[in-house]
Amino acid sequence: MGQGSARSFEELFAATYGRLVGLLFAFLHDRAQAEDVVQDAFASALLRWRVLRGYHDPEAWVRMVAFRRAIDHQRRSARQRRALVRLGPPPSLPPVDAEHLDLVRALRRLPLAQREVLVLHYVAELAVDRVASELRLPVGTVKSRLARGRAALAQQLQPDVDAPDEEST
Repeated sequence: MGQGSARSFEELFAATYGRLVGLLFAFLHDRAQAEDVVQDAFASALLRWRVLRGYHDPEAWVRMVAFRRAIDHQRRSARQRRALVRLGPPPSLPPVDAEHLDLVRALRRLPLAQREVLVLHYVAELAVDRVASELRLPVGTVKSRLARGRAALAQQLQPDVDAPDEEST
């Protein structure tokens, strides 16, 4: 068996992570992106470790995957930059008022499924059947999530009646 079989995944990671990040940093000129692609490559290696541990040089496999992901990222970024140049700067957004911020904070505390249907129905103004279609859910499920979400949201937005008034303290 090769050198790969004598090492655990943890040993490979500890011995090679810094070196691979350094290589990818030299290639990408972006340390955070270098770390991302190396970590992603190691995540893929971990999923395939039963096979990779028998390789003579598992680091070479991780390095190759990291470079491929870096190249894919560079290509995707270039396409995005070209698209942004064609589109031009985005239009200005209106300022967000305090009431809207309170609503967003309250929505954040709801379960994702309830938040999703509430935003699509009330903010995007989609009919219940359209929300159900887009989310690939039965209409009854959407109605149920809307009802539970509205109730939870009302409770979140209700002023705290147990809290003393600022004036009375």
